[in-house]
Amino acid sequence: MKNPLIRVWQEADIKSIEPHLLIAGSTTGDCAACKEVGISFEAKNCPRCGTVFRYIGTRISNSVKEAKRLREKRPDLILIEFQDFKKAAARGKAHGFLDGVL
Repeated sequence: MKNPLIRVWQEADIKSIEPHLLIAGSTTGDCAACKEVGISFEAKNCPRCGTVFRYIGTRISNSVKEAKRLREKRPDLILIEFQDFKKAAARGKAHGFLDGVL
C-alpha cells in the first residue's frame, strides 16, 4: 500500500512560492509568475518566463483524488493547497495597500 496523503500546515513565504508555482488544470497548467497558460505538466520551466517550477497547486480544493493525480504526475514538486495560497496572497496585498493609504 502506498503512503497516504495528509495535509501539513506550516508557515510559508507567499512571495517565495508564487514565482515558482504551477497552477494545475485538468490537462495543462498555468504559470503563477507570468500567467502563461497551457503549460504541460511535464515542463520543468515556464516556456514564457523561464521560471523553475517548485510547487504545484490546483483550483479544485480539498480533493484527495486530485492531489493524488498531481503527486503521480509531478512527485518532484511540493503540492500546496491553492485556496490557502490565494487567501494568504490576497491578505498580503490588502495589507500592502492599506499600509500605503494609512
